[in-house]
Amino acid sequence: MNVFIPTKEEFEEAIYKAVRKVMREEMPALIRKATRKKWLTTNDVMDMLQCSRRQVQYLRDSRQIPFSQNGRTIRYDIEDVEAFLNGGKVNKN
Repeated sequence: MNVFIPTKEEFEEAIYKAVRKVMREEMPALIRKATRKKWLTTNDVMDMLQCSRRQVQYLRDSRQIPFSQNGRTIRYDIEDVEAFLNGGKVNKN
């Protein structure tokens, strides 16, 4: 059985490459998530779903998209809207 023991430079290079790969793949999504709005208006949801105000109201009335209401102001959690969108995904064969 052969055992490979890297030098300090080889170890640092391997760590550097691994961290760089993760940063390149994960950072854009983390930045988008950190800078986006937590709560969306009906107009935001209309833009996101590319549908009419009436369709958003139907989704709300049929409890397909959870919402929060304070008086006349209605807000939607962005994660709930994204979950609704992802729920309709069709996998490729």
